[in-house]
Amino acid sequence: MKQMLKRWWEGNYVPPRNDPEGSLIILLGIYEKHWTSKVAHTLADFWLKYWQWCMGFGLAVFGLIFKH
Repeated sequence: MKQMLKRWWEGNYVPPRNDPEGSLIILLGIYEKHWTSKVAHTLADFWLKYWQWCMGFGLAVFGLIFKH
């Protein structure tokens, strides 16, 4: 299960496509993420960057909902 989640989070490795007759050689491939992994990465990055604002906003909304 842990390996499956890690593979989903990182994405599938796509090796570089080098032209056999070309003079340019690319050594590094890329990781293609599933769209759900991209959304999860975006949400995680947003949380890590703006967690103070998210907590303040969440507490304010909580206070407005449960106000007596």
